[in-house]
Amino acid sequence: MKKLEVLHNKMVEEIQDYAIILLDIDGTILSWNKGVEKMKGYRAGEIIGQNFSIFYLPIDRQYNLPENLMALAKKEGRAKHIGRRVRKDGSIFWGSILITALHDENGEIIGFTNLTRELHGNEIE
Repeated sequence: MKKLEVLHNKMVEEIQDYAIILLDIDGTILSWNKGVEKMKGYRAGEIIGQNFSIFYLPIDRQYNLPENLMALAKKEGRAKHIGRRVRKDGSIFWGSILITALHDENGEIIGFTNLTRELHGNEIE
């Protein structure tokens, strides 16, 4: 079982074309893979412990988009969104986002995964 656990962790960690973020119940970033650093420009030590709303535009934060997506994921198990996101350097990119609720053995939500894929050209619509 230990080997499978190590392989699973490496699988998630080393994916670079998708940003995979583990969030606690409040949206605090607990861990992530190499794809996040490549896509968003932050190193783990700079972003672990921050709220994932840091990746959203100020206008989206003003209208509570991150919280609304988490609420939808709590209610329906997942939330999808295509929108603009912000990198560490302030540049903006389009991303396809999937937030999935994680449950314990009693069905209680214990956290979320946030999967982001950067969109290019004709993928944005």
